[in-house]
Amino acid sequence: MQLEVYYFIVLAFTVVTVRSITQNDLIISDGDQLQFLINGRESRTLTLDSYNASKLSALAYDPATKKLFFSDLRHLHGHIFSVNLDEESPNLVKDIVEKNSNETVESLTYDPVDKMLFWVDGFNRSIRRIRIDHDDDPSDEKAGVIEIVHFLNDEDKPQGIVSDPCTRMLYWTNIYNSRPVIERSFLNGSQREILIETDLLRPILLALDVMEQRLYWAESLRNGYFHIMRSFVNGSERETIYRGLGQIVISLTVGDDFVYWSDYNHKKIWCLRKDGSSRSPLSLGTFRNPALGLVVSRHQPVNCTMMAEEGQAEKSFAEKSEIITIAVCLTGTCLILMGIVAALIFRVWKSMGCQRLTFVSNKNEDDTFPFHYFDDYSNSYAMVDKATP
Repeated sequence: MQLEVYYFIVLAFTVVTVRSITQNDLIISDGDQLQFLINGRESRTLTLDSYNASKLSALAYDPATKKLFFSDLRHLHGHIFSVNLDEESPNLVKDIVEKNSNETVESLTYDPVDKMLFWVDGFNRSIRRIRIDHDDDPSDEKAGVIEIVHFLNDEDKPQGIVSDPCTRMLYWTNIYNSRPVIERSFLNGSQREILIETDLLRPILLALDVMEQRLYWAESLRNGYFHIMRSFVNGSERETIYRGLGQIVISLTVGDDFVYWSDYNHKKIWCLRKDGSSRSPLSLGTFRNPALGLVVSRHQPVNCTMMAEEGQAEKSFAEKSEIITIAVCLTGTCLILMGIVAALIFRVWKSMGCQRLTFVSNKNEDDTFPFHYFDDYSNSYAMVDKATP
């Protein structure tokens, strides 16, 4: 009975400790709505004032200004919009890029340093950018001007795109059929190079962990399988962190402890621990529509000073929290075990009762020792005779 109670207490303590690791808040494009998923559990709808959404897709978020950028696939007049998520201001939607014929927005990424919004135009095989004027400054002549960063070849098909505000790099996937690759350049378009070019099948989606300097990408295969893969930003230490079946991954992002993706078939959001401690992904909920856009809603901008000199990050928050979790769990388990052992000892002592230890004296009544304790009996008798008056 005591052993069963011990196992139950340890299991409960472990569950509580693991649950203390929180999820990142997410912003999800759900059909014609934007959804907040708070701590992986609570979902609420973001109301957009004076805007009739149709089919929201790609997302990008700036935690410094709390501004969300999104694209609308079927809007009649605009391609890319923004909305301020500051609680003190109304959620007014602003038109960033007007819609032109034969243009698409496959993915978005925002650079907070130069206030540049980048996107992939898949139809025109190009990567474009526009400077965002947060203060409506008329002296900023480049604000609102669309620039082409890369104009790719006829066979190229750019898809996913991410930017690094710390290293000033731009990464994107190129899925042309003959040789899919992952490429990079500086944010201004200079020094373009192929980063990964072997054993890639269809790397449509791309995400970046800035602090750990890792790229994540997803591949949905024709036979129903899909892969979640990653490597360092220089292409080294490439690995597959999950292989699954029955999902079509349509959006991907990475947080502090988890990598997140959305599934077209089941209309679900999934997450998987980055440190490899979980073998299977966890479902965070089912939505009305497949989530074409998914982004982490960070509360603070990325702190580039925390990165290591050679582009490798210091220990991530996930690793530190894992160490703390293990230490707390072991400490709690030891305390529980000590308490159970003490309780068992007390119960045994109580059942036996308090017994006094008595000493049996071997002396006779006149305080003389029996003769058989002496080796020489005759001498013993003589000693007694001498003592008799």
